Amino acid sequence: MIAIRTLLTLTLLLGVAYPLAVTGLAQVLFPWQANGSQLTNDKQQLIGSALLAQKFERADYFHSRPSASDFATIGSGASNQGMSSPLRAEFANEAAKAQPGNPSPTLLTRSGSGLDPHLPLDAVLSQVDRVAKERGLDPAVLTERVKSATQAGILGPQVVNILELNLQLDKDV
Repeated sequence: MIAIRTLLTLTLLLGVAYPLAVTGLAQVLFPWQANGSQLTNDKQQLIGSALLAQKFERADYFHSRPSASDFATIGSGASNQGMSSPLRAEFANEAAKAQPGNPSPTLLTRSGSGLDPHLPLDAVLSQVDRVAKERGLDPAVLTERVKSATQAGILGPQVVNILELNLQLDKDV
């Protein structure tokens, strides 16, 4: 009988009360993050999440890092191919051929999660000439715009959220 009471008490405390308290606290203190960091356009239509990359293929957009899951959130993950894998080298060679100019090495490897929306600053700057030409912008002005969208990396290099940068470029047109 004590075991059943303990089970019920712990189920109510840890299975109901605690999750409701944490959810409620998150909604009060961090509502944007707790609701998925959703980005909307001027018409309040959902575009995506600031936490998830999207596939950009048009030349007038900055491109995200390749995704092993083709940017699908279900079944996302890395390709699990090591640096010495022939398949990884083959993918990098094909990606290099598909991209004009001299692409950043970052753009030739897949994201670890398959959904990371951030790119190192040098990988974004390597795309400035292509995007500026397609949008009819001065490359120097676009470079400054990219640099102003830079976020400090926690443990690594400065990064840029590609989805947010592309949305900002669409707004400015």
